[in-house]
Amino acid sequence: MNKIMQSINGSILILFTAGMILILLSFSGFITSFLPPVTFEDLLNGREIKIGSHVEGNVVYALDYFASDTTYEKNSEGIIVPKKNSGNYYIIPFYGGYLGLKTDHNQNLSFDRLTDETYAFLKGGQKPQMEIFIDGEIIPMKKKLIPYFHRYLSDAGYSEEEIKAMGSPFLIQPRAFIINRILFAAGTVFLFLSILIFRRVYRRFCILEEFSKDMPVA
Repeated sequence: MNKIMQSINGSILILFTAGMILILLSFSGFITSFLPPVTFEDLLNGREIKIGSHVEGNVVYALDYFASDTTYEKNSEGIIVPKKNSGNYYIIPFYGGYLGLKTDHNQNLSFDRLTDETYAFLKGGQKPQMEIFIDGEIIPMKKKLIPYFHRYLSDAGYSEEEIKAMGSPFLIQPRAFIINRILFAAGTVFLFLSILIFRRVYRRFCILEEFSKDMPVA
């Protein structure tokens, strides 16, 4: 046990810790990236989804946003004003009710247009023509977002019982899956290197111990 502890140096600890952090951060996206994707058409046609499902394709319909990822600040007059918008959370219909979908700031205008086209379609117009490609993962909706999600559905005419019957809401979180794969691979390499270095140092201690045993006692 003493040799094991002596073999663990700073470099090994740094490589091992970095490897574990990268693997933990990227694990979910890494696994999801290899799952067969579900399209937004599949969502409307009854394809079953669960936490961790891979969603990929062009969004078919969007029903406005129910929350915004915005930070605020006080201006020189002491009035609180928006500082930065990092995206919105849009309502996406599917066979079991509604999902949330997180957008980036640069997608907001496109989703606003898709929302307008969706409502026009519901009033008898043509099917939405706006194409927005999303590659993402199904995750549980954050607790702080759920009240806004439920308020939107309530304002749309759904009763409290109907909203509860829809169950815990999901959120489609866009992912850069290639980055997840790179981070997971890097984490695996760091772990392998930490084990390799540990093995080399440990063997060195073992050799020195055996050598010291064979040394003649003065």
